[in-house]
Order: sequence, then structure tokens, then C-alpha cells
Amino acid sequence: MMENPENRKRTYLDDQQLCRSWIKTLEGLRKENGLLLNRLAEALRDVDDPAFLVQAEEFQTRMLEKEEALVLLRHEVLEQLDFLDILPQPLPESPHQYTVLDSDVQKMVLDFNQMKDAFARFIMAW
Repeated sequence: MMENPENRKRTYLDDQQLCRSWIKTLEGLRKENGLLLNRLAEALRDVDDPAFLVQAEEFQTRMLEKEEALVLLRHEVLEQLDFLDILPQPLPESPHQYTVLDSDVQKMVLDFNQMKDAFARFIMAW
């Protein structure tokens, strides 16, 4: 059965919108991560407790790793968007599966929020 070109075109546009929404979400998380790193730097100026410093270093590592993961995931979404921008030319399969990207973005949001909540509890405790 042949696919209606109008339906496929609409799907391309939907896919583009989805990718753009993921990029917006990931950019928001990156900004928020930067704010958390700044807040951590401020807290480090005020405290010299060794236990605090150990935990602060752990949070800094997590935040830097999260930044790296956000950059990599954003790159994958941009690759997908670039792929969509050259459609409807006949091309090989897309560089990434939407279900995988969607799952990765959702997991990133969940993991980030858990880290942010743990950091807030850590800062409030000191």
C-alpha cells in the first residue's frame, strides 16, 4: 500500500517539532545545570568543612557529567533534525530512532530533576 505523501509530509513536520521541543528542553536543563554549578561555587566560598567539601566535589562531578551528557544528547537530536531538514529526498535510515531519543530525553529530565532535588537538600542541610 502506498503512503499518502501529504501524511508523510505532515509526519516530517511533526518530527521536526518534536526534535525542536527536545532541543528546547535540553537547553533549559543546560542553563539550569549552569545555575546549579554557580550556586555550588557560591556555597564553597562560605564553607570550609571537610565533609561539605567532599560532598560538594561529588555534586560538581555529577553536574559536569550531566553537562557532558546533555551536550551529547543535544547533538544526537540535532543530527536527527538535520536529517529531517533534507527530506523528502530518498535517504538511508535516520541517524537515531525516535523512541530511543524520546526515552533518552525523558530519562535525562528525570535524572536531572533527581540530582537537582538532592543538591537542594544538600545545600539546605549546610
